[in-house]
Amino acid sequence: MQILLAEDSKYYRTIMSTILEEWGYKVVVAENGIQALERIEQVNSPQLIILDWVMPEMNGLEVCRRIRASLERQYRYIILLTNMTGQENIISGLEAGADDYVAKPFNEIELKYRLKIGRRIIELENKLMHMAMTDTLTGLLNRRAFFERLEGEVQRCQRFDLPLSIMMLDIDNFKSVNDTYGHQVGDIVLQKVSSEINRVVRKYDFVGRYGGEELIVCLPGVDASLAAEIAERLRKSVEKLTIYLDNEDKKKINVTASFGYTIADKNTDMSNIDRQVFKADEGVYIAKKQGKNRVCRVE
Repeated sequence: MQILLAEDSKYYRTIMSTILEEWGYKVVVAENGIQALERIEQVNSPQLIILDWVMPEMNGLEVCRRIRASLERQYRYIILLTNMTGQENIISGLEAGADDYVAKPFNEIELKYRLKIGRRIIELENKLMHMAMTDTLTGLLNRRAFFERLEGEVQRCQRFDLPLSIMMLDIDNFKSVNDTYGHQVGDIVLQKVSSEINRVVRKYDFVGRYGGEELIVCLPGVDASLAAEIAERLRKSVEKLTIYLDNEDKKKINVTASFGYTIADKNTDMSNIDRQVFKADEGVYIAKKQGKNRVCRVE
């Protein structure tokens, strides 16, 4: 598990990093509160955090407040590291959003087991979050969870001046699959296509079920040329997918999908997420009109 260690003292950073690595943690280091927030804003950042109370530029309490004030769904377990151990100080730290505290100079065994408590809470929170965010049929993000994550990704791309592609796809002739083979087979087709799309996209992209047989994909940092390449790769992967039916006849079927995508960057209104999604959906409609099993961009 990753852990963020925000500590301005080189002495403590070195000692604690060594100990944490010996315990099996992958340590991400910050030397002040500003750096800590920057590390947290990165993709796949640590959920387990050790914050020194007194740091330059921004202290640990303010970092706590900003983390708790953010709209992210992912829970972060924060341990304050401090020599300010009076009752009033401890209460101030907990009110700011810390989950626990460890006094300096720290006791290794105490820190080890406080971190284990933090890990258990994070794992439980992640399990509950996964259940709340997941479409039960496909295992993808459900619509609400996708758009909540998309909103955060748009803000991040705006902050770092990065492009972002929104892509949608609709399984071709899906009604015919349901009518011919039944809705259970239709569910299998949707599951297999969803799994294939999730397999092919990059690890920092994310996929959701938009509704029915329509899926939606967010591709952070992707410009027009790369989006076209990824969309074509996804289209071909669906086209080549062989879906075996769970029946005595060992039948198998193949399906295709139509794709639409759009690019949001500094030259477009990235803040209007609904407009960008509408463009991607319009691309799917045009691809269907042009004969299906193809990719269409709407600018």
